[in-house]
Order: sequence, then structure tokens, then C-alpha cells
Amino acid sequence: MAAAICFAAPALEPPQVAAAEKPKLTLKASPSIGSPSTLFLFRATLTGGQESEELYCLTAEWIWEEQADSSLNESDCPAYKEGETPIERTFTEEQSFRTAGSHLVRLVLHKGDRDIASAGTTVTIRRVPQ
Repeated sequence: MAAAICFAAPALEPPQVAAAEKPKLTLKASPSIGSPSTLFLFRATLTGGQESEELYCLTAEWIWEEQADSSLNESDCPAYKEGETPIERTFTEEQSFRTAGSHLVRLVLHKGDRDIASAGTTVTIRRVPQ
């Protein structure tokens, strides 16, 4: 009579669920070089993060550091509905600069008192011959 040998298979662990990727903001300027008459278009894209209320109805703070100025774009948003309400992930702003040189532009996205993500870029203004 043959004896049967049984091996207990190790218990399988449930797959690890990766933590949600942190939101990341990228900011680009078009064009990146211009003159005092150039109107620059700044476009920021938010990637990562959950499609959830945490990223819904963010306040965009554009910081024009060389001009010691900033502007807040606050939204008046309807109530969030899970799975229905779209999350805004693109932010744009236009700006011109009067003085020659490099100008740092930053965008900070806020949810209430919390900073969600930020990014910066530099544009260059050429001197205009007089």
C-alpha cells in the first residue's frame, strides 16, 4: 500500500495595494522667452492622486515672484458626488512682464489650509533696444 504524502501550501497573502500616488504638478510656459509685449500662457497639469474629494475644488494661487504679486483663483463649486463629479486637473493663466530678465512663476494648489501640490517655471524677458 502506497502512502500519500501531503504538503500544506503556505497561505497566500493578499496582494499589497500600492498607496495612492501623490499628486504631482507640472507647470509650463508658452513661450518661455519673450519681450515686454509678450503675453505668456502658463499651463499646469495635476497628475496622480485619487479621484476623490481631496482633489476637488482646489484653489489655485499664482505667484509672480519678480513682481512681488500673486493672484488667487478660488472656485465656487457644487457639492462633490463620488464617481460623478469631475476633478479639475488643468490650470491656466496669462501674464505679461514689463521688465527684462528672468521671472519665476509658481503655482500652489490649496485645499482649505493644506497645500496639495506646487510647481514653478521661469520665463525670460529680452531687453528691447531703444
